[in-house]
Amino acid sequence: MRYRESMGLRISEISFGGWVVGSDLYKVDDDTAKRLVKRAIDLGINFFDTADVYGRGRSEKLLGEWLKGHDVVISTKVGYDFYNGPRPERRFDPEYLEFAVAKSSERLGVKPRLLMLHNPPLGAIKTSARYVLAKRGQWADYIGVALGPETNVLAEGIAALEEGYDALMFVFNLLEQEPGLELIRRGAGRILLARVPHASDVLTDRFRPEFPPDDHRSLRKREWLLKARRLVEAEIIPLAKELGLTLGQYALKFVLSFPITSVVITATSVEELEEYAEASDGRPLPRHHLQKIAEFWSANKTELTA
Repeated sequence: MRYRESMGLRISEISFGGWVVGSDLYKVDDDTAKRLVKRAIDLGINFFDTADVYGRGRSEKLLGEWLKGHDVVISTKVGYDFYNGPRPERRFDPEYLEFAVAKSSERLGVKPRLLMLHNPPLGAIKTSARYVLAKRGQWADYIGVALGPETNVLAEGIAALEEGYDALMFVFNLLEQEPGLELIRRGAGRILLARVPHASDVLTDRFRPEFPPDDHRSLRKREWLLKARRLVEAEIIPLAKELGLTLGQYALKFVLSFPITSVVITATSVEELEEYAEASDGRPLPRHHLQKIAEFWSANKTELTA
């Protein structure tokens, strides 16, 4: 495992997505999740990302228990109020954030190294900045923003950078390169975390054209999944095979070819975790591959973003 450093924080290139722990998002039982966490540590992964809303606190609680005593970096996210109703509602007012951060630290058993606002809209990013950034060192060593499923993600990311947040988490992969490319350019020197590197499994050998209704990935339109997969099979899989990589590894190497700090993966089995960890070997994609991918994006971005 290779490591990168941003703002004095040294973390593994591959980081562990804690949404598979203690929640129903991926239907991973606790025994399997515990094995995944242990194997991640063995593989050298030292960055574990979660959120208070995952499993309504169970993800934080279990990760706190399983990571106790290990030299790792824990990141969590707050902003969805699941305490006061059956359906989580976004809240970023100071009173709620104080409460939510305290509960997260209690469940984790430690102060997180990184705390991010979870999917805040543009207004909340700006109005919350002075208050939450003043809590740097008290709530967490670093304060950031995890950009969510909004329509103006670029504007939100730029606002977060301009307001002085330490970290940004955003979608970035072969099939969804914007606004990630611009955020990477503008966010040089910050903690940049790429998520959804496999585009809901379109960029893996585990692709399926649809998800169960209770799977959050079902928000992806089937038409987009099929269209994107056809393009991947025609133009990206041959590139991966040329380098002797699985499609999932190739997708990760694409992300790691840019100056991001870490890429957050979703692994539901030890075999999948091991496959992805092997992508961190210090060998970025060759320049001619990156050029072909740039041409692929230029030719297909209109269709992929429609």
